[in-house]
Amino acid sequence: MTALARITAVNGTLFIDELGRSRIFRGTNVVVKTPPYVPDTSTASVSLMSFNENDAAVLAQYGVTAIRLGIMWPGVEPTEGNYNQTYLDEMAKIVQFCSDVGIYVLLDFHQDILSERFCGEGVPSYIIDTNSQANSGSEGFPIPLQSTAYSVNADKIPSEANCSSKVWGLYSTADAVGYAYDQLYNNKNNVRDYFIAYWKLVAETFLPFTNILGYDMINEPFFGDVNADPSIASASLANQNNLQPFYDFVSAAIRSVDSNAIIHFESVTLIQEYDYFTKVPGGPDYAKQSTTIGFRVASANALGCGVFLGEFEMGYGTAGSTIPSIQNALDAVDYNLISATGWEYKDYITPGDYIITGTNNGLIDPSTGSVRLDMAAAFSRTYAHTIAGIPTAMCFDNTTSTFALKFQFNGNTGLSGTTELRTNFDVIYPKGFSVNISTSVGGSGGFSTQYSNNSIFIIPSSNGGKNFAKNQSIVSVFVTSNSAATVESRCVQYLITTASSSNAVAGLMPFSSILLGFLLVLHYLLL
Repeated sequence: MTALARITAVNGTLFIDELGRSRIFRGTNVVVKTPPYVPDTSTASVSLMSFNENDAAVLAQYGVTAIRLGIMWPGVEPTEGNYNQTYLDEMAKIVQFCSDVGIYVLLDFHQDILSERFCGEGVPSYIIDTNSQANSGSEGFPIPLQSTAYSVNADKIPSEANCSSKVWGLYSTADAVGYAYDQLYNNKNNVRDYFIAYWKLVAETFLPFTNILGYDMINEPFFGDVNADPSIASASLANQNNLQPFYDFVSAAIRSVDSNAIIHFESVTLIQEYDYFTKVPGGPDYAKQSTTIGFRVASANALGCGVFLGEFEMGYGTAGSTIPSIQNALDAVDYNLISATGWEYKDYITPGDYIITGTNNGLIDPSTGSVRLDMAAAFSRTYAHTIAGIPTAMCFDNTTSTFALKFQFNGNTGLSGTTELRTNFDVIYPKGFSVNISTSVGGSGGFSTQYSNNSIFIIPSSNGGKNFAKNQSIVSVFVTSNSAATVESRCVQYLITTASSSNAVAGLMPFSSILLGFLLVLHYLLL
């Protein structure tokens, strides 16, 4: 397969590739939180622990165009200054598997509570060795959540029973954990320097790949040492005083390797409408190469950067009980034209280990290793992955499988003028489908359609495309199922409404802010 077009910029909620096309991504997380911190890439691997060519092909078959891949720091640097090239090579295999089937990869430093020694994951053990408050005894973890420290094993890791005795999110307020975050943000004991060295090596490793969606500098960062400085329990102060300077240092290091890097940055883990950053990492000149993680469109607009929803609940629940909420969440990101990766593809719990900070499984049934067909429908719902121009509206109706897209055509021909819709023909349109294209200058003769590998391509003719571009044509695309009842889809009314108003159709916008906020809170509290 030819190399995928590099993502070079963001424009509002949209990613822009090197051909100037708008891109929207849908996908899942692939994160192994315990040793060896990497899925099994061999074709003979046990399905519950695998990510190989077959996994990549399955994800692509069901509409996935992006994964958020945990590049775990202890996997990269198990001991101080000793980098594990074998680990990086295994991760590079995964990125190549994805590239081969058209999937992009967001590189993620994944952490929760920063360390296995704090019942979570994140930094290598040698980093915690520099933490004076992490030792057993009167200053050990998880004081002050209880009066005495947990007992630990030979690797200084607490037992599952102890770790599970408290809601894991509370552990961030332990003295040792707060100090560990302070070390990282403010370079105490050179911890930030070690972190920067890790990120530079990661950037160097993956620089040759064209399917890198960006660098997520740190997953779900905590405020800092709230016990030593209670004022930073404020999201605005923590973001401005701790994270913003920290992000400047880390992003500069990544960009020293990859000058075109798309930097993904997160607010402290708190649901809020605004994140209170005063600039993107590196300053305003990098706004078009920066993306905030989360559902904060207003903040992104103020900063001039992009938006990416890195995690939302996409596990199977009990007999598929979560599927309605997953569909609602996807309705919301469609409405706002946001890219998103759900949590997560597989549990990836190494036998003999435990994880209290959250694992999940959605598409693959862990009891059989097979695809869950009801989850396949949630993964496969039709969306616009590549748009030859600027999309203004997108909608998928879960009841009728009707899909609608409206975009301002860029006037190009060939690949840069081609729009691609992703779906799964067998799952979403088992009895076939019809595609209708109309333009604001009349007719649809300037476009044709092609179908291949669960993609619908909207292709401009040379003459028609130029005519539509000259008139700044707005193109509307409708995909309807041949098995749908003869009822008007809400998506049809939605596109009619967006033609004359920027307001949402009743019932669409409320869940875009309320439901996703709820899902993110639920994710943080329960995983």
